[in-house]
Amino acid sequence: MKEKKLYNFLKFMLSVVLFVSAVYFENAQQERIILLVILFAVFLCSGLARCFLKQAHFSFYLTFYLDIALVFFMEQNSRLLINYFFHSFYIIVLLEAALSLNLKRGIIIGAAAVLVSLIKYGYLIYYKFNMANISQMAFFLLVNMLILVIAGFAQHNREERQRKDVLYKELLDTHRQLKQYTDEVKRLSVIEERNRIARDIHDTIGHNMTALIMQLQMAEHLYKEDTKRAEELLANAVMTAKDSLSGIRKVFETLRGEEAGNDSDDAIRLLVSEFSEKTGVMIRLRITDEKEEGNLNPHLEKKNPAAGMTLYRIVQEALTNAVRHGKATEVSIIIEYLPKEIRFHILDNGIGVEECKEGYGLKGIRERAEAFGGTVTIETGQGFSVRGVLYLEDKND
Repeated sequence: MKEKKLYNFLKFMLSVVLFVSAVYFENAQQERIILLVILFAVFLCSGLARCFLKQAHFSFYLTFYLDIALVFFMEQNSRLLINYFFHSFYIIVLLEAALSLNLKRGIIIGAAAVLVSLIKYGYLIYYKFNMANISQMAFFLLVNMLILVIAGFAQHNREERQRKDVLYKELLDTHRQLKQYTDEVKRLSVIEERNRIARDIHDTIGHNMTALIMQLQMAEHLYKEDTKRAEELLANAVMTAKDSLSGIRKVFETLRGEEAGNDSDDAIRLLVSEFSEKTGVMIRLRITDEKEEGNLNPHLEKKNPAAGMTLYRIVQEALTNAVRHGKATEVSIIIEYLPKEIRFHILDNGIGVEECKEGYGLKGIRERAEAFGGTVTIETGQGFSVRGVLYLEDKND
């Protein structure tokens, strides 16, 4: 802002000095002096108006063409064929246009100023055709072209510097936003990891505690009638408690249960066998794989081992819910492996409810399936039905 004010002040002082010098050498009559003063005053007002106009506005560019026309009329009303003081105003207009406008518009207005300034030299050569006048015109043309090139080069450097400053500012803003996004991703990752650990703990402890409670209840019921059987149940309850402790340790040590091992099918069969033995619930498990239809690529879920672990956890939680909340005595589990997905259906004969409200367990089942782009449908009535799909690959592929 200070530089602009200084520039306007210097331009005003230089213009006044040039105009006074031009009038002094004119030795013009009063009427002509008045006309020249009026034209010069309009020239100054045009430059002053640019201080209050926006550069993007058409009227801002129009004031430069007005300045060129005013300088031309001042020259036309000069008694001299060429008044070099008036002629110097073209250079002022050329410089201001080249430095205050963008490169393209600055060159256009500068070229217009140079072309109009040559009109007087055309008159001079027309009336006095000699090499001296031609040399003057050529020299003035070269000087103006040199000034135009230098001013254009300076404007180009300024625009590049401004563009670089804008890009640098955008880069800083992008870096700041990226940092915010990174912090947000870290925060969400921490929350997601906490939820995952909570689900693992809930599934492991909830499953074993359900079996433990049932064993203790059956031991209490058989304590007086069948002491030996009650003692067996209590021994199994101790083993179940130890399994729970071991499961907790695995969760905290690895942040992921390893019960599923390298083969989730075997792990699920073992889970079903142990749970049925501990709780007395009859569980029918059926696992179908495309290898039964001649496919040479069995156990497709091994392409994505995490899917096997997720399926294990879903079955584990569904069994726990069936016994703990549904009081089920029979459970049917169907698992079907397809080329790009795993389908499962878990149905029990529990008491069911009229309106199903998702607790932590059912919510965990849904979240696990959605993590693989899958879906879960939960139906209740005569027992609970949990049906869903896990995608081994992107379902849009």
